[in-house]
Amino acid sequence: MKDVDNLKSVKQEWVCETGSDNQPLSNNQQPNCEYFVDSLFEEAQKVGSKCVSPTEQKKQVDVNIKLWKNGFTVNDDFRSYSDGASQQFLNSIKKGELPSELQGIFDKEEVDVKVEDKKNEICLSTKPVFQPFSGQGHRLGSATPKIVSKAKNIEVENKNNLSAVPLNNLEPITNIQIWLANGKRIVQKFNISHRVSHIKDFIEKYQGSQRSPPFSLATALPVLRLLDETLTLEEADLQNAVIIQRLQKTAAPFRELSEH
Repeated sequence: MKDVDNLKSVKQEWVCETGSDNQPLSNNQQPNCEYFVDSLFEEAQKVGSKCVSPTEQKKQVDVNIKLWKNGFTVNDDFRSYSDGASQQFLNSIKKGELPSELQGIFDKEEVDVKVEDKKNEICLSTKPVFQPFSGQGHRLGSATPKIVSKAKNIEVENKNNLSAVPLNNLEPITNIQIWLANGKRIVQKFNISHRVSHIKDFIEKYQGSQRSPPFSLATALPVLRLLDETLTLEEADLQNAVIIQRLQKTAAPFRELSEH
């Protein structure tokens, strides 16, 4: 997996660049810009939908992110794609995680992040005005994806329910973050000598044979790619990686949530 702090390599692969006046460069100067916005929007949509009950909405804060052609805005606060902090911020959004910046601002509130695709439009206002606002509402199934996350760090919902994965303490161990097709996130330790097929076996045991339709595994960054189940985690460069479960026979990745 790419290190988001390696700004040079990350920018070449998935950052839209702008000129000194925040105007977009021509298409031949930044051929990957449209792909980056589409990819970020798609991955945020896959991992970020949740139905919130009225009792959970008392301390909810809404954050609106709009992806423009010449940059992006966070509640109307304009930011450049080429800025290092912006790259880390968007990297977290793409993985379905709450950026550390928002965690620091909202320590006790529940944060509802909505991402809107405006890559074909230019943001005319570039004033720095980040003013998060509170709000309520049931928006499951809206046109824009949403990421609902506690400001506190989220780990595993039911650690005691996880099937044990045999580990060799004499070999390197890595944490694999797994986003299930129903929107749940789990974190499990594996040896780097484990194969991708072992991760798939772990997911099947976790979900139960009757609840696990055919699926494949894929990574989200730096680009979406299906994983070869015969490779080891080391061979597939999956140390501390984020892996997505992709169902093969359903068009509703959040089927379980939408039934409630």
